[in-house]
Amino acid sequence: MTVASTLHAPLSRPSLDVPGGHDGHHIAPRIAEPPEPARDPHEPLRDALDLVRHVQVIVPAAVRRQLWTLFFDADDVPLPLMVPLEGIPEVPDEAALGHYGDALAVVATEFGAASVAFVLERPGVASPHVTDRRWADELAELGRGRSFGVRPVLMCSDEGVSVLDTGGGRRGPAAGRQASSSPVRRADIVRRP
Repeated sequence: MTVASTLHAPLSRPSLDVPGGHDGHHIAPRIAEPPEPARDPHEPLRDALDLVRHVQVIVPAAVRRQLWTLFFDADDVPLPLMVPLEGIPEVPDEAALGHYGDALAVVATEFGAASVAFVLERPGVASPHVTDRRWADELAELGRGRSFGVRPVLMCSDEGVSVLDTGGGRRGPAAGRQASSSPVRRADIVRRP
């Protein structure tokens, strides 16, 4: 049999939409649902549901334990900048998070970010662990005394993305922790195209 004859040979598979199709049963043809239209990258993400939908496109399911930081301008439009932080511990270290908050303040100022969103990525079931809640509490406070607000904290598990922050609101700059004088490393900053 030649390639040309193979291409012109009729298909001999049974039809799936008539009786006797697959395994002798009548199977109705599937109608594919139209895909959701691509979101305009300049469209504001006004609430937690918008944020969850946005993150599901970027990190649909957990691969490894890490923390993602996304940046937003004053109009709630995502900036083309994300910071993945790998190797985070099970329990948050308050001093290390304070230094991370200081670094984020520098990045937020440099790129004009008014707020950030955190995504705790960890393999496993979607129901939050006690340590996940501790991460959410600590991350939600990072905007205190700094130039950026914190949007709801999200979690990405094997089952997808969900809101981890039970408060559901944005925590803006407020009195609190002062910035430290630790050096800021920009080696882990990733720009999205």
